[in-house]
Amino acid sequence: MRIRKKNNSVKAALEKFLKDNHCTYKVSSEDNGATTFGFEFQAGNFIATVRSQDDCVEVTFPVIATAPMTQLALVRAKCNDRNNSNILFKFTYTIDHEAGEVQVHLSFFNNQFDAENFIHELKAAFHFQREWLRDFDEAVSISKDYDSADLESEVYKHHREMFLLRRQEIRHQMGPEVANIAAGTGALPLWQLLDTVCPLPQTLLLFMTVNTVGGQQRIEETDAIRNFDLRNALVEGEGKEARLTRDYAVLDLHYKQGRDDKPIMATIAITAEGEDEHCIYSRVTITVPPRNASRMSSLSNEDRKPFSVSVLIALDRSDDKQRQQEFEYMWSDAQLKIKNGEQDGMTEEQELLSQVNIADVAYNLYWGQQYFMAGRFYEAILHLENVFYSFRENFFEMTDEHKRVFMETAYKLGFSYNELGLYKQAFFFLDLMASDGNIRHTMELVNAMANGKDLRLFSYTEEVMNEVKRNFNEDDELPENIKDFINFLRRRRGYAFIDFNQLDKAEKIFTQMLDEEDNADYAINELAYIKKLRQQRGEKQPEQDNEYPYIGPTDAPPF
Repeated sequence: MRIRKKNNSVKAALEKFLKDNHCTYKVSSEDNGATTFGFEFQAGNFIATVRSQDDCVEVTFPVIATAPMTQLALVRAKCNDRNNSNILFKFTYTIDHEAGEVQVHLSFFNNQFDAENFIHELKAAFHFQREWLRDFDEAVSISKDYDSADLESEVYKHHREMFLLRRQEIRHQMGPEVANIAAGTGALPLWQLLDTVCPLPQTLLLFMTVNTVGGQQRIEETDAIRNFDLRNALVEGEGKEARLTRDYAVLDLHYKQGRDDKPIMATIAITAEGEDEHCIYSRVTITVPPRNASRMSSLSNEDRKPFSVSVLIALDRSDDKQRQQEFEYMWSDAQLKIKNGEQDGMTEEQELLSQVNIADVAYNLYWGQQYFMAGRFYEAILHLENVFYSFRENFFEMTDEHKRVFMETAYKLGFSYNELGLYKQAFFFLDLMASDGNIRHTMELVNAMANGKDLRLFSYTEEVMNEVKRNFNEDDELPENIKDFINFLRRRRGYAFIDFNQLDKAEKIFTQMLDEEDNADYAINELAYIKKLRQQRGEKQPEQDNEYPYIGPTDAPPF
């Protein structure tokens, strides 16, 4: 019997290799006894893990490529193809819920360490990265691979929406609202952004100056001001040739609220936010000063408060023809599946598209859905509002399926406006489904009311919790999703009490949550926030035996 000689020097050999090749590296220990080397080799960042037995090494080349979630099925297919044809390198992928993208990874494994072979393997990793990018781009241009139901995509979409709902819940409105990515290939005129996000009249524009590192430009024609292209303000070139050429541009927009009012200047700052193989990103931040005080605009009026909103926009490096072809394939394939009775093989997008017979409405529905799931909320609004108003005209003649599509469109519009911090617009859409029994819809309506300091929140959440109580007996074991929902409503009520300066009531709610596993972390943060508010206002802190006060009997939850 031959016994394989154990290699006890993998760790030392790896460290010697890194020093000999002048690689910068950082060593850390894992809980399982393994040792991790994070190192840079020829401008590539790698992670090498040596097991606790010190007998083998696994090397990972993290994030060799990224792709939008719309291409998840294609990423999975290409990984499988590569893994079937390559015995040395393993291709895997993970989903970044926050970024809304798929990340592709490359790794290889050695049960012994040989410096000469190791350097060839690292160089081969770069080769396979380039090959992956080339093959994947070619595959995308040939076929989107959207012709089958994809359970993984559906599960991802559910988790993505719940992640976004939770993110809205924990965000305190402590400063200017930061909205998410809006992207596209065409121009984004100033008037379109102002129409959507800003209470600024466009009929009394005086002039606008454009300030860049290269100098200043003055624009006086109203149409030229309204059609100023924000998406290309820092960019030159088109498609794959587009590139950032400036770091910033500042627009000073001079206008009047009324013909007899004094001129006001709003500032629109556009700053470069980097680029990747798919998009060029820039941030547009609009700041509007408060109106002058008058009998019609008192100090407590919303118009007397400064307004600021920030939107991250992106210029796609793809072309409009490819986007149109993708939509046409999806739409025609959906109609064909309906005709052949193959509804079980349809994706969620195709199920939606199958309810639409008008081409431009279907196009807006498809891309609105894609941008919403990718977190590109501003552009989702531009598409989905077209769908909403087209459907609304025929609401009473709609089938139940058409009404479902209509309500989902309203939900996504309300959610997107909520992300932009435009809570009145969000409520307009979300209130349509206030009693439809869908937990996601109810959560988003509560988010909009809480973030917008809407007094209706208190009566609405109380009504919803009482409705749950009527449907379950005290001895019933609540389903996990219902427990999570009730906890969400309680947290939002406490958050709202803070916003309305009802600190004692908020403290009662969050003090009760300290002993609840699902709510403890959130409660600790909110109680610390309340303590900070009391200190800022010079209020005396309640007597306490520990870090947080015990406030007598508390309002009990529904169960």
